[in-house]
Amino acid sequence: MKVNVETLSPIEKKLSVEIDPERVEQEIERAYRGLSQRVRLPGFRPGKVPRRILEARFRDQVEQDVVQHLVEHSYLEAIASHDFVPVAPPVISPEKLERGKAFRYEARVEVKPKVQAKDYKGLEYSPSHYEVTDQMVEDELNRLREQFAEFVPIEERKVGVRGDYAVITYRGTLDGEEIPGASGEGITVRIEEGSLLDGRAPMLAGVEVGQTITTDVTFPEDYSVESLRGKTAQFEVKLEALKAREVPELDDEFAKDLGGKAKTLAELRQEVRESLERSLGARARRENREKIQKALVEKNPIEVPPSMIENGIDHSIAQTLERFRSQGIDPRALNLDFRRIREELRDEVTFRIKAALLLESVVEQEGIEVADADLEAHYSSLAEELGTSVETIRKHYELNRREREALVERLKEEKAVELLLREAKAV
Repeated sequence: MKVNVETLSPIEKKLSVEIDPERVEQEIERAYRGLSQRVRLPGFRPGKVPRRILEARFRDQVEQDVVQHLVEHSYLEAIASHDFVPVAPPVISPEKLERGKAFRYEARVEVKPKVQAKDYKGLEYSPSHYEVTDQMVEDELNRLREQFAEFVPIEERKVGVRGDYAVITYRGTLDGEEIPGASGEGITVRIEEGSLLDGRAPMLAGVEVGQTITTDVTFPEDYSVESLRGKTAQFEVKLEALKAREVPELDDEFAKDLGGKAKTLAELRQEVRESLERSLGARARRENREKIQKALVEKNPIEVPPSMIENGIDHSIAQTLERFRSQGIDPRALNLDFRRIREELRDEVTFRIKAALLLESVVEQEGIEVADADLEAHYSSLAEELGTSVETIRKHYELNRREREALVERLKEEKAVELLLREAKAV
């Protein structure tokens, strides 16, 4: 077999393959032998159909089989003997198969580009940094208070007013027919401007407990249920009870009630401050890693094979759908516009692929390795995050070789990013 490889671009190769006549003849013989064993023709025993009859009746089918077999096997041999990584199935252009002659075909294939990151030391970027202010601490404390607020019955009056929380029973109909899923009992909504679809019920202001009213509700044009988009339905709403939302006082008693280590308001404030510092520190590190990768990509323009981008989009969508399913959400019920989603993801996925290819080059040029100590540190961090033992995490990766290999590559990439940040210029 003869193979000539032509570089059409950094992301595409053309293979010109020529297979010797002897190998072609062997494949033709193989195909007819196999056909002879399978075919059933009247007047002939299995395996005894004359070759001339097989050729007369099945020649086109046999030649298609031979071409497919020759291409599949020779293509794998061809790419194994050359230094490139295909990232998509090849586009094959075969010549006609002829007995006694060499068989030739061309294969155009997208390949992983060979990337050489340049000028990656001294990249300029604007570092993110966040200071925790007293106001941020107070806002977080108030958020905690809101989180632990309780609903208490309003007993001094029976008529709803703006700001109340109402417990309702409701039923929705459209053109006199009940809307599936548009009914409920013991649902809490707030009496304020907005739509019943969003948990707001302004129409209950001035309504007495026990009273039932009918109100129109218009579904938005982008509503998840297509048949209801833009339609106006009628909802019967019964006011079952009125409640007020009581927010606890910010004092030592509140700190104790949270059940944490803090026993006083001062200790709680310190805990909140430290938590915000950790959170904002992590946010700054994420943003700085993102910024330095963008600087690297801008410094090193590279081309990415379209198939790598499409595969990356597929992977991102699959992860999102799996996340929905893990939360008990059926993605089919969401009527997702996958064409729009794919286009929205395209730029982000393209950037991620470019950054990964360039960081891989940095890893190679710098000889970055992952030591056992690096893995153990990751295992320890992950065990703490998941609330399990380091041994459990370690065994998981020991039993899942591919996951461990992926982890090693990810840690190498993280080390490369850290190197870029150390060598970067803040502007």
